[in-house]
Amino acid sequence: MTEAPQPHLARLKACAQLAAAVLVAALGVGMVVTAVGHALDPEHIGMWSGPQAFFFGRVDGPFEGTMHAHQLPGATLYIVAVMVAGICWFVSRELFGYARAGLKGQAR
Repeated sequence: MTEAPQPHLARLKACAQLAAAVLVAALGVGMVVTAVGHALDPEHIGMWSGPQAFFFGRVDGPFEGTMHAHQLPGATLYIVAVMVAGICWFVSRELFGYARAGLKGQAR
């Protein structure tokens, strides 16, 4: 007995789940890289906050003086990085599982 071919919409859904899993994993890796970069260069890399900006990353170059952002304490960055990396790990793991099951043609 042969199985019926998988509908195109189900395969598209599985591919979208796979793409979302890769994006979530990249976000987690980016947070870890920011935390490690802060340990190596705390003057320019970290968690920044200001009246017009809130972001994680590097402040250097022409925008450094125009953003009026200040760096939040390093301990806050490490706590947030661990939490975000952990959440991204669990979410991407689930999305990879759903995508793998969808590409095999099995419902999860």
